[in-house]
Amino acid sequence: MIDIKNLKKSFNNLDVLKGINLSVEKGEVVVIIGPSGSGKSTFLRCINYLETPDDGVIQIGKVSVDASAAKKEDIKNLRKSTAMVFQNYNLFKNKTALENIAEPLIINKKISKNEAIEKAEELLKIVGLHDKRNNYPSTLSGGQQQRIGIARAMAVNPEVILFDEPTSALDPELVGEVLNVIRDLAKKHMTMIIVTHEMAFARDVADRVIFMDKGDIIEEGTPQDIFTNPKEERTKKFLNQIITK
Repeated sequence: MIDIKNLKKSFNNLDVLKGINLSVEKGEVVVIIGPSGSGKSTFLRCINYLETPDDGVIQIGKVSVDASAAKKEDIKNLRKSTAMVFQNYNLFKNKTALENIAEPLIINKKISKNEAIEKAEELLKIVGLHDKRNNYPSTLSGGQQQRIGIARAMAVNPEVILFDEPTSALDPELVGEVLNVIRDLAKKHMTMIIVTHEMAFARDVADRVIFMDKGDIIEEGTPQDIFTNPKEERTKKFLNQIITK
């Protein structure tokens, strides 16, 4: 369903991604862990061309983009196959919760305003925020804003939702409400790639865990494999540091 081959990205002389290969099945939840600066977020942003890869092929469903010959139309179609949930929410500050969800449906999916509003109302109920439909982001907590961001991602019915450390900007007491929404999506077999520092959550929700460091995939396996019986010394060292913090 998702097939990424030899994905490379450099900034100046720094090789951030050194040739990543990854396949993801439909309905699979893949969680990426690793130290800061390992290339996790850059990898996500390259998948939907928020960052332009230097090399490699990305295929999502029937859409394939080769970085060496990427065309605007191919990139546009690739982006339509994905939705992104950002660290810092990226909501429109001048639009209500309802309007933030309806907007991409009207602009990208070209559906009527009434239909978009109806869909947005449904999604607000799913994330438990229908009573906040007319609130602006400035009046919502970080957890509520992130749940709106997830609802907005769900609205466009993407092939895959990409989560870039969705709880990193939240106060600790607000993390759970966001993770619960993601857990519910996992139960519905939504295809997701999630970058997170929440190890307990990764263990709980992932079908597969990937450990990245210095632009490479060092190890991958089931949560049991990675958290209980990692094979690579670098993985062991990282997990030992996390556990002892």
